[in-house]
Amino acid sequence: MVTQQTQTTFFLVLLTLAMITAAFVYAPFAQVLAMAAITSVMLSQFYKNALKIFKGHENIAALTTTLVLLTMIVVPVLLIGGQVAEETTNLYKAISLQQDTFFTQLESSVNEFASVALPGIQFNINDTVKQVLSFASSKLGSVFSGIVSVIGGIFLWLIATFYLLKDGGRFADKIIKLSPLRDDYDQVIFHRMSMAIHSVVKGQLLVASIQGAMTGLGFAVLGVPSPALWGVVAAFSALIPGLGTSLVLIPGIIYLFATGQPIQATILSMWGVFAVGVIDNLLGPTLVGKGADIHPLLILFAVLGGFVFYGPLGFILGPLTISFLIALFDIYRYVILKEKIHVTHLK
Repeated sequence: MVTQQTQTTFFLVLLTLAMITAAFVYAPFAQVLAMAAITSVMLSQFYKNALKIFKGHENIAALTTTLVLLTMIVVPVLLIGGQVAEETTNLYKAISLQQDTFFTQLESSVNEFASVALPGIQFNINDTVKQVLSFASSKLGSVFSGIVSVIGGIFLWLIATFYLLKDGGRFADKIIKLSPLRDDYDQVIFHRMSMAIHSVVKGQLLVASIQGAMTGLGFAVLGVPSPALWGVVAAFSALIPGLGTSLVLIPGIIYLFATGQPIQATILSMWGVFAVGVIDNLLGPTLVGKGADIHPLLILFAVLGGFVFYGPLGFILGPLTISFLIALFDIYRYVILKEKIHVTHLK
């Protein structure tokens, strides 16, 4: 006769094997699903508003939200990506043929200053930038050569986002019911991770993107070459604490001075301080503070560590990991230390 313990053990083995197999099945689409989950959380309020407008028709509201995502974010990103790829290739060719004046003038100005401040030291900016652009061109080339794969990934992401907008709440309810933790503990975890997504995307990515756009706009208006490329570089550099967009703005200012455009250089300096800098100093702390209740130092290293461990999605997955840990600490304080958790549960 088969005992209850034997049946339970056999079932758990089957369940474990099924879960492992399912993990392998979904593994190729892990990044797509992660992006869709993050996107659906970010657009949840927009979806709720659309749901009210369309009087509870979930499919229409989710489709409208997804189309807004496509037209307002996906299409512009693809257009900017194409422009950046073209500018990167052209700049690499110009430097290879020694026809580019931007880095020639920049290298001359830097070495002129270095000869006084640091005698005997020469900076070969042209070769360094050439190597970086060569790497970037090869990567961009591989991306656009696999354009079918890129379009396929975007298509799957949009489909997944559509269904998570519509059914994400029901998925979360099922997870809460299956979880052996108490429902309010699960709510704490969901709340922490949702706040982390809002905090990082609004407080990090959105602010950095705005700074990059403002930098690129300043470059375009004042005549600095390849403004789209440097705008994207500025957006990434904005994530570096203490330096930020100055890594891009200062070379642009030096270039304008070196090419005999002091007025434009002065305007760009003022633009960097008052337009780009104010965004970082005012919007950044405000948006981060309204998001996850996590110390900025923890967020910083979570973003950097996430890049190393997870790859491109690490800027969100890193803080999510830390938020999950902090949520568990909250539950520990409540269960073991008998403290009260003050948190607004998400509905």
